[in-house]
Amino acid sequence: MADYIFTDLKKSGQRAVWATWAYAGAQVTFSFVHIYQNIVINRFLDGTAGVAELEQSDSVVIATSIGFLVILVAALCVNGRFLYLASRNAAAINDDPKMITPGWAVGWYFVPIANLWMPFKAMKQTWSRLIPSEAPPAWLGLWWFSWIGMSIFDRLLGRMPEPRELPEYIDYNTLFIISGFLWLIPAYFFARIVRTLAQTEHNPAEVFA
Repeated sequence: MADYIFTDLKKSGQRAVWATWAYAGAQVTFSFVHIYQNIVINRFLDGTAGVAELEQSDSVVIATSIGFLVILVAALCVNGRFLYLASRNAAAINDDPKMITPGWAVGWYFVPIANLWMPFKAMKQTWSRLIPSEAPPAWLGLWWFSWIGMSIFDRLLGRMPEPRELPEYIDYNTLFIISGFLWLIPAYFFARIVRTLAQTEHNPAEVFA
């Protein structure tokens, strides 16, 4: 069995909460940018806006997309580190070889098909070992259901062909607007998970038993 180090999760947990809400904020910002672009498109169709304003709205969407990707990568790194440390703490308390290892608690998120259930299984195992006094709550399932639902929804959006006509772009953008606001749901539940696990206290005898 590996020798796992127990780490105070408070600082990494706080960073993970910030990163989660930064990601959620980026999603909502993207929604507002698409609302703005829809307004410009409607004005162009009404004859009250010109080509220059359409091009400007495209530039705003592109710039926001770049910023969104930067925040996404940062959030993946920060939250991935927290998940690893939380799983490592769980292993330090109960190093059961049947449990998912800290590395795979993060790694399963990137494995196609298996990422539909293995990360959730890892989270439940981490929760059960860090908080043995209570079973994983029902809202843990709500987090995973909303995460998977939004991930699939966004994947389908990414595969949609861009419309060729401006009126069709309004409906196309509306799907991104809806997506951005719905991402607040899994973000809320994940931040709640992080705060709960980060604030869990353990005595030395339990950790080094």
